[in-house]
Amino acid sequence: MSPVQRIVACCVLVVPLVAYFQLGGVKSIERGASSELVPLEDRRSEGRKKKLRAAPRTGSGDSVAEFTSECFLLDYGEKPPKKDKNERSNEKHTLGRCYKSYAARVPPRGGWLKGIDFFHLRESHKERDQCFLYCIDQLDEDEIDTALLVQAVKMGLTKVVRKLTKKYGLDPLRHPSLGPDYGNKPGFNAVQEAIRGGHIESLKSLIGSNTDLVIDSLGRTVGDYLRMRGSAIRPKDAMKFLSLDTTLDQKGVSGSVVRAPDTGWNRTSKNKVSDQCDIDVIVGGMSRETFYNDYFMPGRPFVLRGMTPKSELGAFSKHRWSTTDRFHPNTKVSVGPTAYPSITGQKHCKRDMTIAQLENATECLEMPGVPMVHARHPKEEDLKELYPMYDGDLYDRNGGWRKVEHFFGPKPWEYHLGWQVFFGGDGSGATLHWHNAAFNILYSGIKQWKMTPPRYRGWTG
Repeated sequence: MSPVQRIVACCVLVVPLVAYFQLGGVKSIERGASSELVPLEDRRSEGRKKKLRAAPRTGSGDSVAEFTSECFLLDYGEKPPKKDKNERSNEKHTLGRCYKSYAARVPPRGGWLKGIDFFHLRESHKERDQCFLYCIDQLDEDEIDTALLVQAVKMGLTKVVRKLTKKYGLDPLRHPSLGPDYGNKPGFNAVQEAIRGGHIESLKSLIGSNTDLVIDSLGRTVGDYLRMRGSAIRPKDAMKFLSLDTTLDQKGVSGSVVRAPDTGWNRTSKNKVSDQCDIDVIVGGMSRETFYNDYFMPGRPFVLRGMTPKSELGAFSKHRWSTTDRFHPNTKVSVGPTAYPSITGQKHCKRDMTIAQLENATECLEMPGVPMVHARHPKEEDLKELYPMYDGDLYDRNGGWRKVEHFFGPKPWEYHLGWQVFFGGDGSGATLHWHNAAFNILYSGIKQWKMTPPRYRGWTG
């Protein structure tokens, strides 16, 4: 955690462990009237979605459970209700035509500064499960397919997963089509998605205890996936649910910390950085085939070293920033305890700071002892100033971001990406949060990551 700035770029394509803490001093650009149910045909004739306000409780005869928030069966072709401010996130609200409103964040007990809003521990999960369990029985027979099963797995709906395989007989090893936008290529099967998301209960439901089950075209088994370093199924869960010991396979690798080149920014730090890394560190490049088979398919994060040209690293040096307008060390920027303080009930510092003040870990008067960080979504003018050698084209064939196109092919995905620039002093960074997967480039300083599988995603201040 150096007090230098960090620049990390992230894009929403790779699917590693998605919830994480960021701690460091770095510059970075980072690429998230009650009514009874009526028959399905009657709902269709009404030409509108039907609220599922009451439904039998699972395993409790004819008793009725009232849903405290909206639970819909959407009409064919109908779009889900627009999410309100408290629902906006990457959380999926629909399973087929079944829709259940779901808060993006719920203040934890004790408040955002003392607690964590872990999604898997929310009390509202019971109602969410109940809604989807009831609603899928209202779907037409041809709507109950493998794609529905895979989506239920990704949403962490273990009871729904069990129902779709036991009652409806869906095959967890069948690969659903990705649709015409992707040439109707097959996607990952339900077992693979359970592993990629760390959804151990769903995985247990799908495979029993058979970790020797072959699950991909390369002949790899469940056990092979779980033994890969950085697997989203952590050793504790693998042992508890599947009696599979993966502790030694997941052991961290020492000697993994490498400082970025000296770019003229303050490099002193009060924090001790661990010399252990629990995910693969690759030096010198990675083929597209290796990326897809060994990391994207099993959903593993990784560190790729030596991919950013010296000229690009030099563009983020203090000397070079001193020649810019928007990123001059004397330029004032908004700062806060996190990139987006309001998300977790916090506020930005009342006064802006210069980048030089951030570099030296200057404290905010109303938040003593709390490291400040700046984050922004760069505009075209920002990118041209940050990457003059590419005239702002981040996908230049000689640039650090060329791997995005190398891994994923031509650029239709480019319009789905979001870019961010981060920089802060010693100990600054992000609290536990989550969003879709990201690429990050560290241009200066040290960045320490603490990640969780998607299953254990959450928010805190």
